[in-house]
Amino acid sequence: MTEEDSIRAALAAHPFPPNPWVQVTDEGIIIKAGYTDTLHRMLRWVPKVRWIPERRHWHVPLAGAELIRSVLPEISRLAEATYEEPTAAADPPQPPATTPVQAGADLSERDLFRNSARFLFGTDWQRDTARALGRDEAALACWLAGDGTLEDDPAILLDEMLGLMHRRAAAIVAAAGRLSQAIEERKADGR
Repeated sequence: MTEEDSIRAALAAHPFPPNPWVQVTDEGIIIKAGYTDTLHRMLRWVPKVRWIPERRHWHVPLAGAELIRSVLPEISRLAEATYEEPTAAADPPQPPATTPVQAGADLSERDLFRNSARFLFGTDWQRDTARALGRDEAALACWLAGDGTLEDDPAILLDEMLGLMHRRAAAIVAAAGRLSQAIEERKADGR
């Protein structure tokens, strides 16, 4: 068995979790994220990695599979930050944070959490959400990618997210009230 055959066998036994940004093919691993210096620095340790500008993706030989697996949450975060749509995704990214949170019985716990976090924090939502909830960012990213479990039930995490959203909404309403009062005072002073 060649080295490449053993790598394929290892990937078949322990595949990557579903990820809209990373696809394993017979020829290698495709990372459907735009070119960023951060991603380039991260991938420079992978032998023979290439950026293919006409396809706007990275190509990684199968030999780099375990290195890619080790940084998969960070790759996903960087890809989502660029808002580049993957060409064929198992779970396409949700709309940017300027759209209302999508909710419904048909959405998974991960989707409900992801949509809410994007709405609150925008492009850097994973890091900021983990900090705001006092959670480990890597563990949270693994759970969101389907490659890990949380120490708590996901329902607890959704309750924490709901509480965070209510606190942020109250803070925004209070700040809007202060701004409104300042505007009215300026108008009254003739400014």
